[in-house]
Amino acid sequence: MHRSWCFTSVVMVVVLLLLTLMVDPLPAAPAARNGTAADSCDCVCGVGGRTNRIVGGSETEAHQFPWLAGLFRQGKLYCGASVVSRNFLVTAAHCVNSFEASEIRVYLGGHNIAKDYTELRRVKRIIDHEQFDIFTFNNDIALLELDKPLRYGPTIQPACLPDGSVMDFTGTLGVVAGWGRVEEKRPPSKTLRSVEVPIWSQQQCLEAGYGSKKISSSMFCAGYHDGQKDACQGDSGGPMHKMGQFGSMEVIGVVSWGRGCARPNLPGIYTRVVNYLPWLHEKLANECLCPPKDVARRI
Repeated sequence: MHRSWCFTSVVMVVVLLLLTLMVDPLPAAPAARNGTAADSCDCVCGVGGRTNRIVGGSETEAHQFPWLAGLFRQGKLYCGASVVSRNFLVTAAHCVNSFEASEIRVYLGGHNIAKDYTELRRVKRIIDHEQFDIFTFNNDIALLELDKPLRYGPTIQPACLPDGSVMDFTGTLGVVAGWGRVEEKRPPSKTLRSVEVPIWSQQQCLEAGYGSKKISSSMFCAGYHDGQKDACQGDSGGPMHKMGQFGSMEVIGVVSWGRGCARPNLPGIYTRVVNYLPWLHEKLANECLCPPKDVARRI
């Protein structure tokens, strides 16, 4: 009796395995948690809270980019950042490299950032890239650990990190958002603004007005050859987004540097986030990262 039951069970397992192999596999998806997809984190990334420092852009809908955070020091906005988990933000290393964590305040959930923010946090720890160079701005990326976890809701949601399947975004449009200056010599914007800018090839970037020695393989250029639209002072550390293959907005770049704002043949320079995925996942090792919306439906 026992042997007969075992034989039947084995046959059933073999049949199930054969049926599984006959089904087309789903496309690879990024893990919900670093290393496994067992936990959905009860959230999704890269989805605006509503239906759906910028020169030449337009004001966003309120909470269109609910992962945007404003970094304040001595009561003034000076950089941006992106929520990537309940405890961490991604920003530019030059925004935090010379500061103590206690100096920085993080405003979240606001459209008019200084008035209608819904959460205020202190910074517990700064993790800037170990090879960041303040003179060249190479490796201009950092993580900020918050003093207490965020509560996700209509005004605060995480952005997605890239899944790494695409390394080159040449010729596509990226969306930059921030509260920085609307023109080179004008004050920062009170409300969140965004702008679409085309991403240049690395060769075009090397041939721009900066000179090839200033552009590393971990940077990319975006903007218009005649200027007009760009990020500006105050936008540093904020995100450059693109819609990913799983239906959510991914942070593919971090606003890093440039000469002036929206000047001809001087595009904005962004940190190439896909180059730093191993570093980011190492530092975020125990964090639950929300999956994109199309992946979350399958978990």
